[in-house]
Amino acid sequence: MFVLHNNTMVLIGVFTLLFTLQFLNAQPIVDTPWGLVEGTTNVTEDWTPYHAFLGIPFAVPPTRSKRFKRPQPHPGLNHIFKANSYGPACVQTLKAFGGYGATGDEDCLTLNVFTPASITETSNIPVIVWIHGGGFVSGDAFSYDPSSIVAHGQVIVVTIQYRLGPLGFLSTKDHVSAGNYGLWDQHLALQWVKKNIASFGGDINSITLMGESAGSASVAFQALYSGSKGLFQRTVMQSGSASSSWAYTRNSLKYARQLAHKLNCSSQSSPASMVTCLRTLPAKKLTAASWPMGNEPVTTLAEFYFVPTVDGIFVKDDPLVLMSSPGYLKQVGLQNLDCMVSVVSNEGGIYKVLARAADKHLHSSFSSSVQNKTFYRNTFVPEILELYFGASSTDLRQAVAKVYVPSQSHTFTLQAVMNTFGDAGMVAPATLFARAHAKLTSSMKTGKKTYMYVFDHVPSFISSQGKGADHGQDLMYTFGLTKAIMAPLATLFPNGTSHPDLSEKELAHTLMGLLTDFARYGDPNNAVQYGLHQTWPQFSEPGEHYLLLNTTMSVGSKPYKDRVTLWTQTLPRLLQAAQNQHHTTKNPHPNIVG
Repeated sequence: MFVLHNNTMVLIGVFTLLFTLQFLNAQPIVDTPWGLVEGTTNVTEDWTPYHAFLGIPFAVPPTRSKRFKRPQPHPGLNHIFKANSYGPACVQTLKAFGGYGATGDEDCLTLNVFTPASITETSNIPVIVWIHGGGFVSGDAFSYDPSSIVAHGQVIVVTIQYRLGPLGFLSTKDHVSAGNYGLWDQHLALQWVKKNIASFGGDINSITLMGESAGSASVAFQALYSGSKGLFQRTVMQSGSASSSWAYTRNSLKYARQLAHKLNCSSQSSPASMVTCLRTLPAKKLTAASWPMGNEPVTTLAEFYFVPTVDGIFVKDDPLVLMSSPGYLKQVGLQNLDCMVSVVSNEGGIYKVLARAADKHLHSSFSSSVQNKTFYRNTFVPEILELYFGASSTDLRQAVAKVYVPSQSHTFTLQAVMNTFGDAGMVAPATLFARAHAKLTSSMKTGKKTYMYVFDHVPSFISSQGKGADHGQDLMYTFGLTKAIMAPLATLFPNGTSHPDLSEKELAHTLMGLLTDFARYGDPNNAVQYGLHQTWPQFSEPGEHYLLLNTTMSVGSKPYKDRVTLWTQTLPRLLQAAQNQHHTTKNPHPNIVG
């Protein structure tokens, strides 16, 4: 048996420290097509060195006359760019999530590149591009610290920013302001990565696009845009899709006019004069006025107003229509991507966070009134249906109530409300995307894979809003339970009581491993085989298997079967029946059947 003496251990520690200090003293400079970029060398919490290149502008500032227009690529620099600090967050309203006013900067289109300290230009390692969430109205890149994934997974991570709220998504439904500028920002960032990441040691043919919540919906929108072909090879979608009830609006012109009216910008005049007026206003004033937009009792919670919409180019049609069209999915090349989707086990837990914020700012009582069965059936459910399908009816309302509030039930719990909210917002749309991808790749025999997991661990160190992991709680594990990632996210989940235990740290290690293995190979099995004791099957018919991800792990089939069937089959068929019977209906897409 080989034993190290204390003196030997001290020497090893000294050499390790000297080695790390040597890295820290050397500032990396990368020669890219964009220009020379000087970064910094940092260390993870366990003293593993990595490089960070922060605040790189990938677009010309979208200000003044460039507001409400597609981004223009930054031309690059002819001198060394000191990439040693993050760029500012994009202008955003905090009210929807419990804060006050607006914050951020309109000149915010920057990205950040994180690499292992040991790689060179010829390393050719996988790349993950991260899109942050926040309902398309809030969020930033610098709240996510990918150092653990980078250092221990030996991948490059790029985090990007994009315009939010009205600055990113105001649309007049015509050429004056077509909208979806935030999606175009993301697209331009992806083009920058494709052109420059090889200089950092990245493999341009192994790029994974990954995001959570609105970032996840953004990944879906990018995958459904034909102009994205070749920009990435894999997708990871955590808790959101293009068809999520909150991720798409059919009422963009209505909301543009309401915002203009609030800001005295001649809302009834031509779109051109209205938008010209809105361009003259301070960005924060414009954004602060964007929530709430009216007195709708539920959409104030479930809809963020300025989000993606059909523009005929980036978003060709209602996302539910696109998802049900194999011909369109084939046209955009979805069959050539590997795809992983995930949800958490209590997605609707975010409802309580939003309800508290609304009650605080609007002096309302969402938190309690929604638990009234009459309010739930006659107000809450119809508005969720309107958001998801663009239609509501007695038959639809009764079908929803039958699943979530059975007639024989004498009690009505907040959990039923949260499940309704979470299923329309995250669970059904994620499953629909996985199902469409699996069917397409199977029928075309492209060999690309579909995986799904349900994150089902309730953190021991923060409070939960219901049964299971709440929306967003998986993020802390995704990024390794580092202090940098836990601090900003834990503010959404108050009443923390302790620190992660060993099993939770192992769970974070497993999650990071399956994500980086998927990014590297298109197959996450290597990271889970020790704890799972079996193969993690692909998500495909008829089993539709998924990984139940917690400290024990297991494989399940057809996640939330009855609830998902409601949203992907029962309700669309009722809509189609109404169309066939009356020949006309409020439903804009009657032929959607999951």
